[in-house]
Amino acid sequence: GGHPTPLVVPPADLTAQVVREAYPDLNVPFHARWRHFAVEGRDLWAERDKPWTDPKDEARAAFDLAITSVLLDAGAGPAWRYRDAATGAELGRSEGLGVASLRLFESGALSAERGDPLRADALTRVDPGVLANAFQVTDDNPLVGLEGRAALLRRLGEAVGRPGALFDLMAARAVGGKLPAPAILEVLLDALGPIWPGRLSLGGVPLGDCWRHPAIKRDDPTDGLVPIHKLSQWLSYSLIEPL
Repeated sequence: GGHPTPLVVPPADLTAQVVREAYPDLNVPFHARWRHFAVEGRDLWAERDKPWTDPKDEARAAFDLAITSVLLDAGAGPAWRYRDAATGAELGRSEGLGVASLRLFESGALSAERGDPLRADALTRVDPGVLANAFQVTDDNPLVGLEGRAALLRRLGEAVGRPGALFDLMAARAVGGKLPAPAILEVLLDALGPIWPGRLSLGGVPLGDCWRHPAIKRDDPTDGLVPIHKLSQWLSYSLIEPL
């Protein structure tokens, strides 16, 4: 009798196996927000017409898209789905939020200029109704946290005006055409610290995703503070490609 012993694959071996199956050449793409704009073999951002002649204008638009999209990526809940008319895909969770936020951006709903839809400089007027319409929310297709998502985009608009302006702040820190990677996160933390509600501040500076833990011992005002910044790090990673 008895049951056969299940084969347990060590997590590192399983990870290596999955990576090699998916990417035999080991050329693994960035785990950035841009991967969620690819659906059924189509890269929706890459395939669209680009109206810009100046690559810096394209970078600013890409920053507008990536930053608003990442900030809209909080948990969607298990019931919500997005049906993309152009591809016929039906997507949930991060994948659905990614495509829905791309379509929101493309629609011009975030732009202050009717003739220039691919920009996000009208964030202060975003309300839950705008997002409910863009994200196909109904009683049968509920999305968690519409009010909070809209409020976050409004605070983003109040803090930075247009997210694409952060491209120029980062570009100004490049030396000889090279940007130190920490500068990406530093600019984001400086610019986006004020948008998070109810967070800690130090000397009047809002700290964002930073929390207290008694095990952290410092001989300065940062005593007891733990910086997390997971979302900001993913956002930093997602800005490397347009940079």
